[in-house]
Amino acid sequence: MSLADNPDPENLTNADKPAVVDVDGSGNVYVVSAKVRENGWLWLKQWDGQTLKLPPHRVNAVQRIRKERYGEAGSSGMKPQRIEDEDWRRRAREMTSGTADVDGAGEAVVADD
Repeated sequence: MSLADNPDPENLTNADKPAVVDVDGSGNVYVVSAKVRENGWLWLKQWDGQTLKLPPHRVNAVQRIRKERYGEAGSSGMKPQRIEDEDWRRRAREMTSGTADVDGAGEAVVADD
């Protein structure tokens, strides 16, 4: 996986849905995207670019992290999107660079079932 595969907390896509997911047995996990699939499983994209799916019984809660548009409009006419809160952006940058040392919402998740 190349660094280009890693999400950028300063330049998110419309498909990115940042969230903190309370995972049974793992605690809070901060992800770049969390989406519920038709079968009820939760699809997650982590800040290192890896993806996984969790069965419904492993997910206690999903709390969305707000995004905002900022800066100058690009060639598409749209301003880039980033995580609104600077602390959450800092945590995401740490996780994308592989130097995550955050309390709580930075744990790795292992899917089962």
